Amino acid sequence: MSRWRGKGFIKWSHLVASRIVIRVWRAQLSDFIWKITRRISCKVPVQADCTVPSFLFLYYPNSIAESQLYPFYFYRKKLDRQFGLTFWALPLGSLERISEDASTANVKVVAVQAHFHIEDQAFGDILSQIKSKFPKAKVVFFDWYAPSDLRLFSRLDPFIDKYVKKTVFVDSHEYRRNYFGDTNLMDYYGQLYNCKHQHKEYVIPDSIAQKLVTGVGFLSAPYLHSLFSNKGMPVGSRSIDLNCRFSIKGSDWYSQMRAEALKRGLKFSPNYRVAHGPLSRTDYLIELGRSKMTFSPFGYGETCWRDYEAVALGSLLLKPDMGHLTTYPDIFIPYETYVPIAWDFSDFPEKFTYYIAKPDERLRITKNAYQIGYQFFKDEKFFHHLKQVI
Repeated sequence: MSRWRGKGFIKWSHLVASRIVIRVWRAQLSDFIWKITRRISCKVPVQADCTVPSFLFLYYPNSIAESQLYPFYFYRKKLDRQFGLTFWALPLGSLERISEDASTANVKVVAVQAHFHIEDQAFGDILSQIKSKFPKAKVVFFDWYAPSDLRLFSRLDPFIDKYVKKTVFVDSHEYRRNYFGDTNLMDYYGQLYNCKHQHKEYVIPDSIAQKLVTGVGFLSAPYLHSLFSNKGMPVGSRSIDLNCRFSIKGSDWYSQMRAEALKRGLKFSPNYRVAHGPLSRTDYLIELGRSKMTFSPFGYGETCWRDYEAVALGSLLLKPDMGHLTTYPDIFIPYETYVPIAWDFSDFPEKFTYYIAKPDERLRITKNAYQIGYQFFKDEKFFHHLKQVI
């Protein structure tokens, strides 16, 4: 019996009892189940039942893209009850195998995604096929891409009824700016770090005002849905002062921006515990639940998984100012749900030292942010979004 009272057993007991660990394991399981479910659904014969009004989602197989697909699958029964639409989903490559017959006229809504670098001709062929196969359907494009620009909008405009984007500029004039580089982030950091970019300007039709919809971002992924399913965020001891685990490798402006962000964070390592470097996904999520603050610089776009992971696990989010964007649900309310910092990180030391000494303020902000995610799922607010779409 003595072996059950040893240190190993005590450590294991603590591990199993840890609410953070249990939450993370459950979230990872949700992700795993979804991946299996999605793979099985791809093998279902393409001749799905279209004898009733239907909602067809033609998705691009990619973890980020599939986070937009998942809530439709999760709420498929409610979609049928409230809107009278039977949901079915197929990878975009299956479109050619769907034969045109009388039943396809029952498809009322077609949601479609595409590869970021899809060629104009291929894109046009896909959209033309959709219009031909489903003549009575409303067509909705789901943009899962990282950048906030609308570079595809002019090509899509003649074929679509709605354009769903997970981040939308507050000022619509931003879409027509002459950028130093392909995006607003390339523009800013390209100039800051003297990168060799070419100027770019996108032609955006006026119909953007009627068609653009702010969609749900990363929050709709299955593991985040699971992490926000608890009434309260994880509480307890947090031994890590600052979490700076993010990749640096990438294009010129991206790598310089991320390297500078990490450099700023590591300056606190002599006096504070700063987490950085590679780590498995499970261990990383558990670590976020033990981190007082998480530094989340921009990526190729403004939002990233880390933003929502930090909020879900009760770590105060420090992030470059998001005031130029609209997101849904909005977890980027300055000093209420996150702490904004300057894009050049100049005020990062000031913000970090202030909030590391203010545990009550950290707790207030993290609780506010968590509640937004929790209430989004609890109140099934996804259907507010869905009404805008269909």
